[in-house]
Amino acid sequence: MNFTEYQQKAMAFRLPTADAMYALLNLGAEAGEVLSLEAKLIRDGGNVDEYRRKLKKELGDVLWHVAAIAKDNGMDLHDIAVGNIHKLAERQTKNTIQGNGDDR
Repeated sequence: MNFTEYQQKAMAFRLPTADAMYALLNLGAEAGEVLSLEAKLIRDGGNVDEYRRKLKKELGDVLWHVAAIAKDNGMDLHDIAVGNIHKLAERQTKNTIQGNGDDR
């Protein structure tokens, strides 16, 4: 499955109440769940395989929200992914991968 197919299939599960504002706001909550898993692993230790199983699910939730936000703004996940790789390759060529700012 490619990103375009994922985005199309994922949106088939979107509830009517999961509007554009919901997708945008809840992305932060889902990213927080990813961070919380790591924090709890550091604090409590635990089974790394179990951590990775949970992490995979949470990253899937983050991906769903990114797909929804992209769709709400008329964007295709494939195009976003390609654009990101192009940006990183350009930064590598210019030796500007390190640093701050989008336009480096």
